[in-house]
Amino acid sequence: MGALNEDTTLRVSTLPDPGETTLTSGGRLTSPGGKGANQAAAAAVLGARVVMVGAVGDDEPGERSLAALNEVGVDLWSVLRRDEVGTGIAVITVDDDGENTIVVDAGANATLTAEEVAAAVADARPDVLLLQLEVPQDAVAAAAEAAGEALVVLNPAPMPADATVVRALLPRVDVLVPNRGELGRLAGRPEPVDEAEVGACVAALEHDGSVVVTLGADGALCFEKGAEPVAVPGVPTEARDASGAGDVFCGTLAQQLAGGTGLLEAVRHANALAAASTVHAGARVRAELAP
Repeated sequence: MGALNEDTTLRVSTLPDPGETTLTSGGRLTSPGGKGANQAAAAAVLGARVVMVGAVGDDEPGERSLAALNEVGVDLWSVLRRDEVGTGIAVITVDDDGENTIVVDAGANATLTAEEVAAAVADARPDVLLLQLEVPQDAVAAAAEAAGEALVVLNPAPMPADATVVRALLPRVDVLVPNRGELGRLAGRPEPVDEAEVGACVAALEHDGSVVVTLGADGALCFEKGAEPVAVPGVPTEARDASGAGDVFCGTLAQQLAGGTGLLEAVRHANALAAASTVHAGARVRAELAP
């Protein structure tokens, strides 16, 4: 359950500083996006049966978003059409090192209600429910409550200014998947934490479930409930665009868990595919990267 957007990606030599104008160095790419849709697409490409819960506008970007998900086999019966507001959009800048900045206009994503989401999730009866924070927080909470016996995976991105709202969700979350910045905010730190501080921050959450901390090119740290933490090293690649790597990671993780794979092995699979996805432009995994 999550956002469906249309992305405009701009290639730049270096990311602009505040007040600075930067010219594009490699043109413009328009492609389907949204954290929820990206993660759904990754899971579907890998063979999972995926139901997408979300909303788009009654417009051409919405049609393109739905067509892209339909092409990889995502079930769209729970995606709502809004005629009063447009499909969400995101503007992404990517530099020559593959680093990025992202600005999102939520559009139809912001119209999802708790009641709509709860009904859709209950009807879908998922084995795994994958959530992010690009849609209203009451809708995220309602989805988690409606998940029944499903394994609930939360990617707490983008992190809101008030992290206490996200902490309130944790009792219903089985697997939390933050990056270091999101983990720091959840643990009461204003800045991304050093890798050496990750364990202390995870402990500070007092979360009863498991935590997988993504480290970008450095891999991930897996804190599985009842087990010692395990570092999963990064996979070296010639990164071209890392803007969707986190979404590929989460979608792959959910697909693996739904198929019965243990958490640590699922993290290893997710880490490898996320790294492979950075070699091409755009935020979606490509079918040819699937094992």
